[in-house]
Amino acid sequence: MALLDFKKHIQDPDNKLSSWVMGQDCCSWEGVHCDNLTGNILALELRGPDPMSCKSYYLHYLQLRGEISPSLLQLQHLNHLDLSANFFHGEHIPSFISHFKELKYLNLSYSGFHGLIPANFGNLSSLHTLDLSYNDGVYVDDPAHNWLSHLSSLQHLVVSGVTFRSNSSSSLFLALNKLPSIKEMRLSGCRLGSIPLFIPHLNFSSLSILDLSYNSINFSVPSFLVNLKSLQYLDISYNYFINIGHDYEWLSNLTSLQHLDMSGVNLSSMSISLFLTLNKLPFINELHLSECVIEKLPLSIPHLNFSSLSVLDLSDNHINFSGISWLFNIKSLQSLDLRDNLFYHPTFNPFPRVINEFFMTLPPNEISMPESIGSLCSLQTLNLSELNINKRLVELVGVFSGCLKNSLTQLRLSSANLKGDIPNWIWEMKNLKFLDLSYNSLSGSVPSSPAKLSQLEYINLAYNQLSGTISEEHFTPLEKLETLDISHNSLVFNVSSNWVPPFLLNKLRISSCSVGPEFPTWLQTQHKLNALDLSQNGISSTVPDWFWNLTTHNLIYLDLSNNQIRGMIPEFLTFIHIEHFDLSSNLFSGPLPDLHMHSPTLSGIYLSNNSFSVFLIGCVK
Repeated sequence: MALLDFKKHIQDPDNKLSSWVMGQDCCSWEGVHCDNLTGNILALELRGPDPMSCKSYYLHYLQLRGEISPSLLQLQHLNHLDLSANFFHGEHIPSFISHFKELKYLNLSYSGFHGLIPANFGNLSSLHTLDLSYNDGVYVDDPAHNWLSHLSSLQHLVVSGVTFRSNSSSSLFLALNKLPSIKEMRLSGCRLGSIPLFIPHLNFSSLSILDLSYNSINFSVPSFLVNLKSLQYLDISYNYFINIGHDYEWLSNLTSLQHLDMSGVNLSSMSISLFLTLNKLPFINELHLSECVIEKLPLSIPHLNFSSLSVLDLSDNHINFSGISWLFNIKSLQSLDLRDNLFYHPTFNPFPRVINEFFMTLPPNEISMPESIGSLCSLQTLNLSELNINKRLVELVGVFSGCLKNSLTQLRLSSANLKGDIPNWIWEMKNLKFLDLSYNSLSGSVPSSPAKLSQLEYINLAYNQLSGTISEEHFTPLEKLETLDISHNSLVFNVSSNWVPPFLLNKLRISSCSVGPEFPTWLQTQHKLNALDLSQNGISSTVPDWFWNLTTHNLIYLDLSNNQIRGMIPEFLTFIHIEHFDLSSNLFSGPLPDLHMHSPTLSGIYLSNNSFSVFLIGCVK
């Protein structure tokens, strides 16, 4: 049978195909979908784990790999084939796929394929969706792109990361213009150098999604772009040789536009007129303008029209937000990113050629945050990291008052030059899930008030000047906590030996805090840990046996360095996912263990400054 022959050529480390057993109804097998009346196999959906997942370090161990058998051609009625997010490393895209005459959906993205896209893919005249994005060296070498222009039913084309050779960018768009039903074109990172300024008989009337990001387009605005009345999503970010011009009125013609990303485009000369133009777009929902060298925003916008705007990213610019009241009165905002806006205003500089060097010697100007932020009742995510706020944290109570303290779920204030104690208003944001106050100059003790934040999943207080004791009381209701980082403070982690935490952590970093002398026994409950840093914790006991059993399955980062930990390491240790393994500067003794490190991304093993009886050579990979 075709599917069993396919399985025979596949390695399946996660046993995804375990239900594929001879003698059982194949329509009940994992990933197989059949017609209820005829029993014909219509779809094969064997997508691997999400490549964008925060747990991407597991991918290699959950993906199908091997060779795709042409026996699949026996599935004559197949109309849906999804083999994405697997690991067919170095394999060419199978050309036999072109013989599936009824195929409507084909997704081979994120699967490690290599080489030329088969020219006979042009035979897939029923295809609605084609996704070949983000493979390992897939390319097109047909200057005329004839194969593409023959996909007469195509609606969704996703080929980001595919290289288009032969300087054929212009002919690519002419070929795409022959597709009567095209709605989505994602061409990010395709090494495109140009797009035609004019397309005769424009046929993109249904186009709603256009992604041209991460190319090298010298962007004189093409006339066809101005006329895309159905366009809802436009991404032209990070075209590093871009020449966008000084007139942004063309944007006002895109009356259906909801998502605009121009990050990485130099908008310094006309940023004020840009925002006045954007204000004319009635449905704009997301604006991404990071790293655009923006220095000025309009002080006011008459007839403010951003009533649908929910996401605004102005990070990594040079904006002084003082006096710009309209920005903090957009009531529909759900996410606001102002991170890393450092600006300088020297009164006189007689040497403009060395202005950058001069700036580097100056502290950035202070940023004043208006209290009107507190009235943004829909705001859920706020990023003010790397702004020179230069205040005591308690002084921001006016900013974080009102309905904002009830709506916020993510607050990032890292590297914001904040000082003083952690005030009570922080703990009054009852829906907060993510809190980052790292890399500041906060001092004093950590109040037990975090216990009020029952929704908290992530807290980072690292690299401050905090002192005092962290006790069980701090964690009582934090059942959802997944990441805890209080490293590089002067805190004492004081919990009883029989403490059972209410949470299951993924990441624990408490470097430079006082934990010892005993190894923390409560860690034996934390079987989901993938990152653990107990360096410089004053631990002088031995490592219990349960610890090695706990950590070998999930851990990718382990640091026990700079303690006084003694004893021997088990003779055999098998770490499946480990990338960083550091036991250096301790008192470990006995023979070196036989370390079985199966991770393909292992970066280093550090065992120096111990008392092992055998030296290990070449332990850093």
